[in-house]
Amino acid sequence: MDKQRINYLLQKYTQGTIDDFEKKELMGSYHEISFQDTEYPDDRAAVSERILRRLHNEIADDKPNTHAKLWRISAAALAFILLSAGVYVLKRPKIEEQAFVKPVIKKQTILPGANVAMLTLGNGKIISLNAVSKGKLAMQGNTVITKNTDGQISYQVINDRKNDITKEPITYNTLTTPPGGQFKITLPDGSNVWLNAASSIKYPSRFNGNERHVELHGEAYFEIFKNKNIPFTVTAENIAIKVLGTHFNVMAYKNEPAINTTLLEGSVSLSAKNSHALLSPGEQAVLSMGAEKIQVSNVNVDDAVAWKNGYFSFRKTNIRTAMNKIARWYNVDVEYRGNVNNKVLGGTVSRAENITELLNYLELTGIAKFKIDGRRIVVICN
Repeated sequence: MDKQRINYLLQKYTQGTIDDFEKKELMGSYHEISFQDTEYPDDRAAVSERILRRLHNEIADDKPNTHAKLWRISAAALAFILLSAGVYVLKRPKIEEQAFVKPVIKKQTILPGANVAMLTLGNGKIISLNAVSKGKLAMQGNTVITKNTDGQISYQVINDRKNDITKEPITYNTLTTPPGGQFKITLPDGSNVWLNAASSIKYPSRFNGNERHVELHGEAYFEIFKNKNIPFTVTAENIAIKVLGTHFNVMAYKNEPAINTTLLEGSVSLSAKNSHALLSPGEQAVLSMGAEKIQVSNVNVDDAVAWKNGYFSFRKTNIRTAMNKIARWYNVDVEYRGNVNNKVLGGTVSRAENITELLNYLELTGIAKFKIDGRRIVVICN
C-alpha cells in the first residue's frame, strides 16, 4: 500500500468516517507489517496510542482467539505503518499520561480512485490485495493464486494432469472493489477482467463442465479467452450474457436506471425474462429498470470503456448518471439542489484529475454549479 493511501485511511480512521471495507484494508496492512519483526525507532515516538488501542480492540472483537497473540505483537507494528508513510496523526500528550490529544481536523482531501480490492477466498479468508506484496497469495487445490509485478492477480494450474484436476474441490472466490477502487484479474481460464469501482465478481477456483460462469455486480470490462467448446456466461443482476470469445463491457449497478452491455469485438447473446438479443460490434443492449424488452442501438464504444482507459466520458450524459460515476470513483456522496431533470453534460476528463479541477471543468458547461462539503458534493442547478 502506498504512503498516500495509508495516510488517507488513517485520517478517516481517527475521524470516525472510515467504512467497513477501508477498515479491513487498514487491518490487512497492519497484519502484513506485524509479522515483519520491525524494530521500533526510538527517536520517533509520535505514534498514536489512540489508534493503536482502537485497532487492537477491534481486531480482538473480530477474532477473539487471537487477542492475546495480537497484544504480544509490538506496538512497533503500527508504528512502522505510520512512520514509514510519514504519517503523524496524533502525538503523545506531555501533561497527563492517560489523556489523549484531540486530533486537528484538516480540510479533507478527496483523492481519485486507485487499484484497491479485496479477495475473498472460498474458505472465507479475506486478502487486501493492495496491502500484500507480489508473489504467491494462496493455493486452492492444484491452482496457485499470484499477485504479479503489475499489481493484478492471476490463477495458474501447477499440475495439469486431468485426473488430478477433476479431483480438486471447486471453491468460489469473490473479488470486490470499494467506491474509489478498481482492479484487474486474470481468471482461471485466462480471461482478463477489469473491475470498476463499487463492483464485485464471483467465479470458481477452476472452470469445470460445459460452461465458464461468473456473477457480476457493478461494472466490468471483459476480454474472454476463446474456447468454442466451452462458452463463457455472465449473470449481471437480471440479465444473462453468453459469449464464446469477445471483448465487452457490462454496467449493472443497482442505483442505475438500466443495465448496459456494450460489445467491442466478437458477438454475445443476451436474455432477460422473455426478451433476447444478439449483439454485433459497436452495439449496446439496454435493459431499463422494470422493462421486459432489451433495446439494441449503435453507440460509440469508447464511451462505455472510458473508465477502463482512465477517463470519464460524459458525452450526452444525464447529470445524475455523470455524478454517479464521479461518486463511485471518488467515494463521495452527492446532494442535488434545484431542477436537475433533463440536464445533460458533454466532454471527457481524466479520472486522475483532482476532484476540484474536475468539477470546475463541469461548471464550464453552464449546466450546474458544485460545492464540496466534506465528502459530499452539492450539485446546484437553476
